[in-house]
Amino acid sequence: MGNMCGGGLTDEEKRAMQKTKNIERENKAAALKDQQRIKLLLLGAGESGKSTIFKQMKILYGTNHGFSEDERKRWTTTVYGNILTNMKEVLNNVGDGLDEDLKGKVDDLMEVKDSKQEAHIDESTGELIKAFWADGAVQQAWERRADFQVQDALEYFVESLDRIAASGYIPTEQDILRCRVRTSGIVEETYKIDGVDFVMYDVGGQRNERKKWIHCFDKVTAVIFVAAINEYNQVLYEDGNMNRIDEALILFEEISNSEYFTKTSMILFLNKEDLFKEKLATVPFRVDSGPDARFTDFQGPFVDIGTDTIGSPAFELACKAANTYLVQMFLNRAKKNNPNKTVYFHTTTATDTSNVSVVFNACKTIILQKNLTNSGFVSE
Repeated sequence: MGNMCGGGLTDEEKRAMQKTKNIERENKAAALKDQQRIKLLLLGAGESGKSTIFKQMKILYGTNHGFSEDERKRWTTTVYGNILTNMKEVLNNVGDGLDEDLKGKVDDLMEVKDSKQEAHIDESTGELIKAFWADGAVQQAWERRADFQVQDALEYFVESLDRIAASGYIPTEQDILRCRVRTSGIVEETYKIDGVDFVMYDVGGQRNERKKWIHCFDKVTAVIFVAAINEYNQVLYEDGNMNRIDEALILFEEISNSEYFTKTSMILFLNKEDLFKEKLATVPFRVDSGPDARFTDFQGPFVDIGTDTIGSPAFELACKAANTYLVQMFLNRAKKNNPNKTVYFHTTTATDTSNVSVVFNACKTIILQKNLTNSGFVSE
């Protein structure tokens, strides 16, 4: 019978046993390190501003606290493509009111390549876009942009065209924040914040991307759900019959009540506050009847469109009431199966770095405390 205590092991067997112990020790150390990492999952419907929050984290906490010049250069054709694609979409929805001199130039712009690989805007193309933008019919179409799919950032880019169309243009961080690149699959970044490793995941928000989220659900510390509150009168890119707020509510309910997130902090970012205020000044929040009926139980106070101006006491009171109404709608969905579920919420403007910094600092304490609880270092 062999020696059960191992005293008769050969040198080769002893080396194999030691190697196994070393691997087990390394695995335990890696598991402990992984357990101490903060895992943040950015979720939300398409075009909610998730990816903008993701970019802001790079600016605030990345190794270089922003984008290097080489990284910014790589965004150049994306900026060009965003401008061209969106301007073409506006022109496709102008109708017959375009100035006669400009009608003959529509095809000129349509022929400019707008793919990420080939898009380019020189001074002459920039001047043409500015001429279109100044046309009354184009401005009327822009006011109706909720009826078709176009980025609000187009206005920002057109106002910056002299800079963007100049030779040697390199995008600024604000240009990059305003750019829209549809997220496909899962994007991951790691940051060291206050000595703690944070891993943030950004995932595609369109319906066909959501099935991929399941891969991110394991041991997530917190979910940051982003909802664009300015989209109260807009429909989905992939479903022209679904209001974007309604879609966000359905998705938030699904995520908040998921078995995967029973021990996960739920943080709600009501995003695009700046655009929300701009829209409230011209587009009714409540509509009682017709195909665009919405928020029929909202009791106000209401913005007196054409009279109340942004910043006035009456406008700010109405804006706060609409914001509170939306918050309650989301909270009701989150607490549908668990009335005691805690949801932390903040109103954000994702393109404003200082705003995102303040909001994320407020969230950090919650996130770190939850991680300690999940790790077993403190009790709830």
